[in-house]
This record gives sequence, structure tokens and C-alpha cells, in this order.
Amino acid sequence: MALAKTRQNPDTQARILEAALTCVKRWGIEKVTLNDIAQEAGVTRPTVYSYFGSRDEVVRYALMQSGMAFSQELLKQVERFATPAERIIEAVLFSLKRLPKEPALALLTESSLMSFFNTYALTSPESHEIRRALFRQILGDTAMPEEELDEVTEVATRFLLSLLTMQGNKKRNDKELRGFLERRLLPALGI
Repeated sequence: MALAKTRQNPDTQARILEAALTCVKRWGIEKVTLNDIAQEAGVTRPTVYSYFGSRDEVVRYALMQSGMAFSQELLKQVERFATPAERIIEAVLFSLKRLPKEPALALLTESSLMSFFNTYALTSPESHEIRRALFRQILGDTAMPEEELDEVTEVATRFLLSLLTMQGNKKRNDKELRGFLERRLLPALGI
């Protein structure tokens, strides 16, 4: 993904990114146009083009920026736990509680956007690198070949997304959810 073009004004770029997410929440990804984004941001369509090449690029960039900020919050939350197993469980719990409250990342739970997320946000090289770097830090000193790290990252991401988007037949409190993750997720990750 070619990230935004030459920046003339960071405030304008931020307004465009915020406007894109607002429009997607309001109308869904299929109905949003660059004109909508420009109007919401209070700029012209050519101004949006001076920062981004397309509607999808604006939305991808906004999601990547939100994902990086969320990753930093998540790392602060889990750094106080001693073992990789504890950090993984706490990372999942933190994500389950916080992702639905994040302005941009809450869009992950909307079924109409799953195809967009899968195509651009979850499978893009940039997104993959964010998740890989995050798991390197969560796993700490655990030596793991890149291929195995990619599998751990994929399984944990899929597990988290299923917990976020699919209602289970049993409601679990934090203690029960920790036990569930210890019994089901950790063995799947080989931890």
C-alpha cells in the first residue's frame, strides 16, 4: 500500500482520516465516496487526492493508523505479565473489551465490512507486520522461527476475531474466559 502522498498539513490529513471512518460507520464501505469523505472533512475532493489516491487508500490508512495506536496500548497493558502465556491471554482479554470501543477498529465487528477488512486490513503486508511485531513482543524471549510465528499470529488473530464477531452459547466472566483461553487457545498456539 502506498501510504499517503506528500503531506502539506497534518491537521488536514487527520480530518480526512477521521471523516473517512465517520462516513464508513454512517453508510457502509460500499456507499462511501471520496466526495462524501471530502465533504465530511470540510475539504475539496482534489485536496483528498493530494493526500490519498483513492477512497480505499484513505480507509486503509486510517485503519492502519488505528491498529498501530491500539497495538501500543495493548503492549502497555500486557508488559506487566511475566510469561508469554499470561501476556497472550491478557492481550486477548484486553482486545475483547477495548476493540468494540475503539472508533475505527470497532468496525471489525460489522459483517458488512468483513470483506474489506480481510482484503485490505487483515491480509495486507503492513497489517501482517504490525501483528507479527506485536507477537514478537508478547512472546518475549521465546525463540520461534518466522514461519511458526506467522502461524501463531494467524491462529490468535482468527481466534480473537471469532470471539469478537460470533456469539457463543455460554456467557463467560473474566475468570471463566481466562480458563477457556488457557485450555483452548494456548494449546492451539503451542504454548
